[in-house]
Amino acid sequence: MMNTQILIPERHPQSEKLSELLASFAGRTAVQYVFLSYSQTAQKQLLIIHLSSSHLPDGVYRGKWIRKALHQCKTHVILLAGLDVRKHLRLGSLFTLRHCHASTLIHTAEGHEFSAPEPGRQLKKFRQFREAYYHTHDLLSTEISKAENSHSLAMAYHLYTSLFQHHLFYLEFLHLGTYFYQDSLDQRFLRLEPFLPQIRSLMLKKTGTTYFITDALLSVAKADRQQDLMCLKDEFKEAIAETERQLYDIVTTTFREMKKAVRHRSITPQILTKNKAVSPYEPVISILTRHFCIEEIFLFHQEEVYAAGQKTQVLYLLLLSKKISNQDLFEMMQIVARKTGGTYAVVPIAHSAAWIQDSLWECQSFFRTIMVPEKAIYTAEIPSVIHWHTGEQDAGLDIDLDYHHFCGLHEKYRLVRSVEKPDSHQGSGLILSGIFYRACSVFIYATLHYRPNRINIRILWKLCEYAEPKIKTLGYLIEKLPFDFFSFLNPSENLHRDTCLLNEDILKIIDELVQAFAELLEERCKK
Repeated sequence: MMNTQILIPERHPQSEKLSELLASFAGRTAVQYVFLSYSQTAQKQLLIIHLSSSHLPDGVYRGKWIRKALHQCKTHVILLAGLDVRKHLRLGSLFTLRHCHASTLIHTAEGHEFSAPEPGRQLKKFRQFREAYYHTHDLLSTEISKAENSHSLAMAYHLYTSLFQHHLFYLEFLHLGTYFYQDSLDQRFLRLEPFLPQIRSLMLKKTGTTYFITDALLSVAKADRQQDLMCLKDEFKEAIAETERQLYDIVTTTFREMKKAVRHRSITPQILTKNKAVSPYEPVISILTRHFCIEEIFLFHQEEVYAAGQKTQVLYLLLLSKKISNQDLFEMMQIVARKTGGTYAVVPIAHSAAWIQDSLWECQSFFRTIMVPEKAIYTAEIPSVIHWHTGEQDAGLDIDLDYHHFCGLHEKYRLVRSVEKPDSHQGSGLILSGIFYRACSVFIYATLHYRPNRINIRILWKLCEYAEPKIKTLGYLIEKLPFDFFSFLNPSENLHRDTCLLNEDILKIIDELVQAFAELLEERCKK
C-alpha cells in the first residue's frame, strides 16, 4: 500500500466523496499527476490521472471506484499511462494541452515536476493529426463508392465497418484520451455515449447494449460465413451511409472545438441551458408526462368536436415509450378528459422506438409521415432516431388474408342472424366483438399501413375515423343504441350480458351498422 493523499479541490461539488474514492485507487497504484478538468459535451467533470507505469494495468477500467465516481460524483475518470501521454504529444491530439495544464493540475507526485507542452508545436502537429484523419476518410469513402458502383454491397459493408472504426479511433482519442480497438463497435459507442450524447440521436439501440446500425453492419460477417448474401441487411444501406456522414460531422466538430478550447482555455464549467418554448398543448403534455413514462410525443392529427354545447380539442398522438401498456392508453384517455374538464381528448398509440424499427417492413410509410420534427410536441431528452429502410416499403402488407378472416367472421354472424326466432342471443356479443375489432384493425392496416396492437376499441374506432371520415356518418346508428356500444364490444363486458342487452330491435340497428362498415371495408380492400 502507498501512502498517497490526493485532495480534490472544493470547486468540485462532491470533492470529499471523490477524494475518498481516489484514495482507494492511489493507495495501490503509482500516480504521477492528477488533473481536474471539465467536458463541455458531457457536461461533467473529468478526473484525468497520469500513471507512473508505461502501460495501463489489465482491467484497470473495471474498478468499482470509477463507476462510483461517475454515478455518485458525476465525474468521468480517465487513466493515462506513460505511453498514452507520449502518444498524445507525438500526434498532437491537443487532449493533454486542453485538459492537462497548470490550471487543472491538482496533484504532482513527489520527485516530479510538471511541465506543459509548447502550444505552438502541438498546434502544428494537430494540423497533421487532423489531415491524417481526412486523408484516410477520403480513401475509404472512395473505395466505398467503387464497391457500390460495382454492386458489391458486401464489400461496401466491410469498408463501412473500417470507416466506423476510423471515426471511433479519433473520437475516443479526443474525448477519452485513449482508444479501445480490441472492443466491439457496440462497446466502443456505448463508452462514448456519456461524452457525446448526440450518438443517441443518430444510432437507435436494438437492446440495452447493441445498436441497429452496428447489427446491420455486422450482418456482412454472417453473409460471409454462410456464403449467402440474403443474410446481408441491405435495407439499412442508406441509414448506414447517413450515420457515417453524421459521425464525420461529429469528428469535424470535435476538431474545431478542441482547437478553440486550447486557444481560449478555461476550466470554468459552462452549463448548457436551452430555453424551451411553451407548447400550446402543455396542459395535455404535463398530464401525460406526470402519469406515464414518455420519451417523445408526436401530434399527427387534431380536430374539434362539439357535444352537449362543449367544444373539445381531440389530439391524435404517437407516444414513444418502453413502459406503456394497452390498458394505460385507455386510462390516459380518461385522465386527460377528466383533468381538462373535457376541453381536451386524446387518441393515443404507443410504441418503443425499437419496436417501430423492427416493424418498418410493414409500417414504414405510416411512421415516417408522423415522426418528423414539425410534428414533435414533446421530447424528454434527445430525439429518437429511426433508421428508415431503403427499397420497397410496407412489403409485409397482406390485406387480402386479413380481409378474408374478417369475411369469415361476418359470414358466421349473418348465419346466426338468419335463424328465425332464436331461443337466445347468447354468444352474439362475442361474435360482434370479434367482427368490430377485426374490421377496425383491417381497415386501419389497409388505409394507413399501420398494424395496431390489441388496443381499446374506442381508439381503434377513432383511428378509423381519422383514416376515413365517412365512418363518422355511422355515428347516428351508434347513438340509437340504448347502451354504450364501445363498452359492450369489450368481450369481458358482453360475455354474460348480451342476453339481457340484445333484442331483435337492437340487433336490427347493429345489423345495419355491421353491413355499412363491411361495405366501407370492402371498398377499401378492393382498391
